[in-house]
Amino acid sequence: MDEPQNIMKELLSQRSDFILLGLTGRTGSGCTTTADILSSKSPKFPAINDLSNEDAEFFKGMDAYRYDIVKKYADENFPQFYSIKVSDFISAIFMETPESTCKEFFQMILNGSKEETDAFFAEFNFSSWTANLQRYRQVIDYIFDQGVNNIPSVQEVDFRTLLLKYSAFSKKFKELIDKHFGVGSYVKLYQAAGNSIRRAGTILCKYESKSFQIKYLHFLPEIINRVVKVLRRSQKKSGKSTCIVIDAIRNQYEAKYFQDRYASFYLVSVNAPNDDRTNYLRKVHKFTDDEIRTIDSKESGDLGSLPEQKCGECGAKSKVKKDEVGKLFTQNVKACLEISDIHLFNPRKEPQNNNILMAQLAWYISLMQHPGIVTPTSTERVMQIAYSAKLNSGCISRQVGAAVTDPHFSIKSIGWNDVADGQVPCNLRSLNGLKSNFNPAIYSKYERTDETFRKVASKQHSDYEKALSQNSNSLKGHNLAYCFKSIQNEVEGEKNQVHTRSLHAEENAFLQLAKSGSMGIEGGKLFTTASPCELCAKKAYQLGIKEIVYIDPYPGIARDHIIAIGDNPPKVIQFIGAVGNAYHRLYTPLMPYKDELQLLKG
Repeated sequence: MDEPQNIMKELLSQRSDFILLGLTGRTGSGCTTTADILSSKSPKFPAINDLSNEDAEFFKGMDAYRYDIVKKYADENFPQFYSIKVSDFISAIFMETPESTCKEFFQMILNGSKEETDAFFAEFNFSSWTANLQRYRQVIDYIFDQGVNNIPSVQEVDFRTLLLKYSAFSKKFKELIDKHFGVGSYVKLYQAAGNSIRRAGTILCKYESKSFQIKYLHFLPEIINRVVKVLRRSQKKSGKSTCIVIDAIRNQYEAKYFQDRYASFYLVSVNAPNDDRTNYLRKVHKFTDDEIRTIDSKESGDLGSLPEQKCGECGAKSKVKKDEVGKLFTQNVKACLEISDIHLFNPRKEPQNNNILMAQLAWYISLMQHPGIVTPTSTERVMQIAYSAKLNSGCISRQVGAAVTDPHFSIKSIGWNDVADGQVPCNLRSLNGLKSNFNPAIYSKYERTDETFRKVASKQHSDYEKALSQNSNSLKGHNLAYCFKSIQNEVEGEKNQVHTRSLHAEENAFLQLAKSGSMGIEGGKLFTTASPCELCAKKAYQLGIKEIVYIDPYPGIARDHIIAIGDNPPKVIQFIGAVGNAYHRLYTPLMPYKDELQLLKG
């Protein structure tokens, strides 16, 4: 008869035998620090008393008891993770690229002279590194999909040695780049190299002019996936669990690649207060403010400003069309945060103090190994409702959800960004309908009668029809929904938020309070999946909201301009926790805990 412990181990093994984490976050937020903690042999998790009062919001009240339980579990069961750096494999692709092409790429991206570039490559000897890896050629050819289809038979120790060699190469490569071309140059170079790989499958000069092939969008995650397969196979042979952390994913489609393939994959965002993050980058990495702004702009999916032109047909002012394909292959941390499963907070006031971060890792890794070992926090419970509410949004640009509670987390209202009650949401209207349907309940008088607006909308509709005629499969069966604000801004040649049809999620939640006559909001809390704009921040302040809990760490000026002023400012708190499917996966126990204890007792 099986021992009770073995029965429980087998039941839990579906979760604990294979865990794959992808880290995402802005440069300087702490993804690498998180990966280092996860890959350390026996991390020492802090006790509640080791957490400072200022940063221990997550561990107060009942959450302190919850943490005591997960800490005990983590102290006994926390696994050691393999750390895979995405940048190491960008370095490996540099190694596989002809030196002449690398030199051209360096000069194009870093604006270095030929002499500077030649000096770099004279000091960094590519051929010696490449020769050092020849014994691993079969594995390398498999990883890079060079004609080896089956997973090579390789010893775990040999494969780990290969990964360490890639890591050493990458570290030296980056150090010399910064030495020859200035601090922060390697970040700029690797951002461009990643974009080139996603667009063209390799590192190329003038990659932006190359025709985009969708198969290359997953080039990097496919490399990492093959590494995961080799690691998993070698671990299985020795009867060990496989726990891997990927540092760091900054393109949403690379994240979705793993979300779609692995039930055991979690995308984990690591967030730090912006002031602390930028101070860390200045002090530790010696980045200038201009360099930090450039890095942040590139990581946020910003494709840059474009010149203005006039439409010869209708006279409307507009920007030159952005490269829509560029949105696919550039870094976009904003988009990664929106689809993250777990959100961690990493205060960087004391660079050597990682206690808050370690405590959160103990919490969520324990739940991955043993779902339901504790129940969700009150903050997670409410944010999960706001997160679910956003799916009701008919906005075709972005879905946002919000919830308002009293001081004790009792929910008083929920909202999502959408049109006023009784109006038809944007996702249920279409350019086809605008052209031929003059129903005043669906399309406004302005949309039905303004000649310039209809010409611009008609041009947009013609572009879709042209695409349909050129590719019979493209767009078939799709509702050709449109954004009124985008068309109106094109008509005016401006970028004006006042033209949006939708209420903001927070605004909608506040108005639900007025409709239902709810009391007890003063001193309450606002939960939002984004971060409130200036308009919604003012309304929260006026209502007497005392805490604003948000996910998106791109708050604009609302926090510094609207909230941080006056006698009664709300406290702004970065959300910590699991949302979406991860919330259910982590907090749904395999069996009632009483039954588990009875089983283990035998």
